[in-house]
Amino acid sequence: MKFPHLSSSVAVIGFAVCLGLFTAGCGSSDSANPPAVSINDPGSSGTDMTSHTVSTDVRSEPGKRSDFRGEEFPEVVLTTTKGDIHLRLDAKKAPATVDNFLTNYVSTNHYDGTIFHYVQPKGMVLGGLFDANMNPRETKSEIQNEAMNGLKNKRGTIAMSRDPSFIHSSTCQFFINCADNTMFDHIGTDDSSSFGYCVFGEVIDGMDVVDAISRVEVQSSDGFVNLPREPVQILSAQRVK
Repeated sequence: MKFPHLSSSVAVIGFAVCLGLFTAGCGSSDSANPPAVSINDPGSSGTDMTSHTVSTDVRSEPGKRSDFRGEEFPEVVLTTTKGDIHLRLDAKKAPATVDNFLTNYVSTNHYDGTIFHYVQPKGMVLGGLFDANMNPRETKSEIQNEAMNGLKNKRGTIAMSRDPSFIHSSTCQFFINCADNTMFDHIGTDDSSSFGYCVFGEVIDGMDVVDAISRVEVQSSDGFVNLPREPVQILSAQRVK
């Protein structure tokens, strides 16, 4: 099983047995282990994970944990072409992740005009890196993975994607769980596959919008799988609290 990936390359989420999430190579399709979601960034099947990386930092030097000075539960509204998704973030349990999301991406308008490039009913919707022309946006430093914070990948939660081979490799890509995806939870620190994907908030309004996005008609194109045939865009991401 593969896990969510969030760097900048082709990512495949092996959603086969249990919705495996995010690796690099959205294009490979195996009936026994169909690609799921590219949590970092999809490209051509079989492409090297770093081939589309636009981050100015190297994967071997993850971003350091920062001290988040804002409220413990800031809120963000994602206005999409399918409706609004209202998020409540947990800066108490995932301070570095929330700081990264708000400071590096929301406040800089990074997400405005990006798309959800992988969707799956009862799986998740993944986005945050590509625009409607499938061009990746520039990313900031990779951050420390806070998956051991006790938060679980339950339906309605938002989590960071990453390179499944590197624990501390999340940048801008995120996914919203449309089901309880326990296979993405932190279960140990021995290796990347057991470390999990960091949950840093939840949807408090607009889960019907998330479900609608997950059910749109999809296609496989240029190495991407489960790519919405008609782009589902994030028109804006704004902090409201």
